[in-house]
Amino acid sequence: MTEYDVAPIGAGHNGLSAPARLVNVCDDSCSRKSREAKAGGIFGRAIGLLCAALLITFTTFVTASEIEASDSTLRAWVSSSLLRVGLADEPGTISSITLYGARGETVDAQIVVPAPSSGLTNVNLSASALTGPEGASIPASDITLYREYYISVAGTASYGGGSNPPLGSGTYPEPLIPFNDPETGLPLCETSAVLKACNATVSAGQNQPYWIDISVPPEETNCPPGRYTGSVLITADQGSSRIPVMLTVWNFGLSDQPSELSLWTLWPPASGNTLITLNRALMRNKVMGWFDVATNAAWDITSFGLNRSGLDYYYYLGIQCDGSYNSLPSTSQIDWAASNFPENLPLDFFVGDELNGCPGAYSTLKTMGMNAHATKRSVKTILTVNEPNPDLYDEGDGRSAIDRWVVLASAQRWPALPWAGPGDLWSYTTCSTGLGNTPEWLVDYPPINERIQAGFLNWTQGAEGILYYRADGWTAGNTLSSWNNVDATACGGLSRPGDGIFLYPPGPIASTESAPGIRLKAIRDGIQDYEYAQMLKKLGHGGFVNSVLLPIAGNWTNWTHDPKALEDARVQLGQQLNQLFNP
Repeated sequence: MTEYDVAPIGAGHNGLSAPARLVNVCDDSCSRKSREAKAGGIFGRAIGLLCAALLITFTTFVTASEIEASDSTLRAWVSSSLLRVGLADEPGTISSITLYGARGETVDAQIVVPAPSSGLTNVNLSASALTGPEGASIPASDITLYREYYISVAGTASYGGGSNPPLGSGTYPEPLIPFNDPETGLPLCETSAVLKACNATVSAGQNQPYWIDISVPPEETNCPPGRYTGSVLITADQGSSRIPVMLTVWNFGLSDQPSELSLWTLWPPASGNTLITLNRALMRNKVMGWFDVATNAAWDITSFGLNRSGLDYYYYLGIQCDGSYNSLPSTSQIDWAASNFPENLPLDFFVGDELNGCPGAYSTLKTMGMNAHATKRSVKTILTVNEPNPDLYDEGDGRSAIDRWVVLASAQRWPALPWAGPGDLWSYTTCSTGLGNTPEWLVDYPPINERIQAGFLNWTQGAEGILYYRADGWTAGNTLSSWNNVDATACGGLSRPGDGIFLYPPGPIASTESAPGIRLKAIRDGIQDYEYAQMLKKLGHGGFVNSVLLPIAGNWTNWTHDPKALEDARVQLGQQLNQLFNP
């Protein structure tokens, strides 16, 4: 249901052309600024990105012939966020955006500007506020725009030959260059950055896609359900075009803290990142880092939706296959580490990585489990495996040594459902593509891979969390070369484009934080999809959810590759929730 449409306006309506217009702020009580004040006001801009996401569907208001009849020399069209727009793809006929979503969601779309034979110069985008019922307004500051950056990659090698082949070597949009600094909100166009979103030049016959995130405020009293309308204005030296936006806010909201847990990166921050900036770049997209800074945890819960933290900052365990380890804290030591965090925050330890067929590690893992489980507050243990290991189901006191079994989807050894434990299931993906049937998170795969695993597949397969080993494994440090080259070969020398890279260095864009990529946005959208299903289950409608999701996400080798099927399923869940919450 991807529908978008716009009738381009004449070149005389250039309107907003300065990137600074992107930070216009309404004084309306729905604004992100008002939420900053409620949260304490320092990093409030992040709240908008965590408290907003809209399910996108699209409707065509203008035919292709009507677009061609316009006197504007600037054309624009819109694409689903689940599609990668090629440099030379033919223009689409859909060019107006219709959005549906809950309070506290972020939804995304792509606006594509194709260049005519003469090319385009000084291309810029700016968003208006969205005006809605009873005088409510979602300000332009709650709409975040990025220019998509094309990179050339060597395709995934030896993928396994199964039902999920890569797209192969080529040039794809992946990194997202922000118009504004995500922390300060200031325009990055005014900096000395090497890469800028503003004033783009588009070569003849090529496309320049832009990414749009729209944040829906969480407060029903200030932002009531109903229809909100506005537009995105595209300007260039050669003309202008306007993309109408219509957003319907449904009558329910998502929790500030996602139900689905996540652990994203098991490495120290790369040069150019700090633990704080790395975590916040992830949390803006509903993904949690390895461990949070304890003194920031209360703020991060309120402002970013932090829903778990490791204690590994204090004690790095590093349990190996032979049972050796870096650290094995006692119960009292774990109690001390846990006391630094808010009492309501779930805490855990990552005890070991891929300890498959490692009987030498069992004793150490059981000792660690008993130490963690004897603490004054709950502290969970996490282990990545090909499948849960019955030898660890009893640590010696009747409890499982492992609380969270993080199972490699591509191993295709998922336990029988429904899972009765002990412990919870999570899923993860590595550079190992197995037999080539399961979702893969590499640049030369469509973004539905990330979204369906984080969302509907995890839900139907009983997984409560998702893990990935690194977010900033840059190939050349905090430099432009790391943007241009994501060809990772650490997986036995095999090409794995984007492996370990979900963020891009801040240096080239002169930002306080690393930039996200399209794949990270797809993970965020999947986490929000999961929330829809989980809400319905808690309301007693799990059977309805299964009837919608099992046909498109039946198991790890039987899942849809069709973006429309996924989007339609999310619409069905959203409509059901909207009906349930209507008075």
